[in-house]
Amino acid sequence: MIHAESIKAAQELLKERGIEQRENELWGDYVARGLDISSSQAETFLHALDENRSIEEACRIAGISPDRQSESLLVDLGRAIGNALGTLRKLPDTKS
Repeated sequence: MIHAESIKAAQELLKERGIEQRENELWGDYVARGLDISSSQAETFLHALDENRSIEEACRIAGISPDRQSESLLVDLGRAIGNALGTLRKLPDTKS
């Protein structure tokens, strides 16, 4: 399951880029439309990023062409999710 923080980061980025979710549009379909890939590729890509994989690994796992790995939206999405999860996964200060 993809963390809520990852979903929120992806939604915010797509909205910033002018891609609004349509009424009754499934979340995976929304991301797929924004990235111009299939729904299954979008979900696999996001799941891989959510597992802290690199953008290159996530693209490979999702079957996204290596030619697209450097596209700004894919890179920005990877960074946004990484930042969101970084705040989630920070360890508490254990200094006594």
